[in-house]
Amino acid sequence: MSNFPTPLEEVIHHNVIKNNKTGGPALDVGQMKLLWRALGENTGYTFSIFESTFAPGMGIPLHRHPFPEFFYVLEGTLAIGYWNNQGVTEWDTCEVGESLMVQPNAPHTFFNKSEHPCRVLSVSTYHHERMMKDAVHPEGRTDFLPAQLTQADLQRLTKSMEKNQTFLVADHA
Repeated sequence: MSNFPTPLEEVIHHNVIKNNKTGGPALDVGQMKLLWRALGENTGYTFSIFESTFAPGMGIPLHRHPFPEFFYVLEGTLAIGYWNNQGVTEWDTCEVGESLMVQPNAPHTFFNKSEHPCRVLSVSTYHHERMMKDAVHPEGRTDFLPAQLTQADLQRLTKSMEKNQTFLVADHA
């Protein structure tokens, strides 16, 4: 008699997970809204998928991290900044249906420079999910970041990001 589980026993607790239109857990980073579509705990900690909503004028400063990131624009337009060969940030615009792949350690930034909200679907490794959760809720705290970030809030956020190998980057220009 074998002590190994049957194929059904191996997968019985690993089933299909359906998200409704409102998705999974939500996470607010200042004014940016994140809606998790696939958590690392459900993907064997290999990847995470989240939907971001950027209000007009909202964005993320130039930064880099050791994991790749994929963006797909669902609604609106998103301005993407990346370094050119001289280390100067160049801007491009992604519209609905366009996507962008950011390679590991590539400095990048993005902003909603339009007058309308922008929704983007992002795919990255579980490490990216962990960094974002740690940055917003270190040690499980829920009062870490207010909707309007002060300089002190930004410093705490930056310190938490660096703990997860995500660094703000200065332009060379």
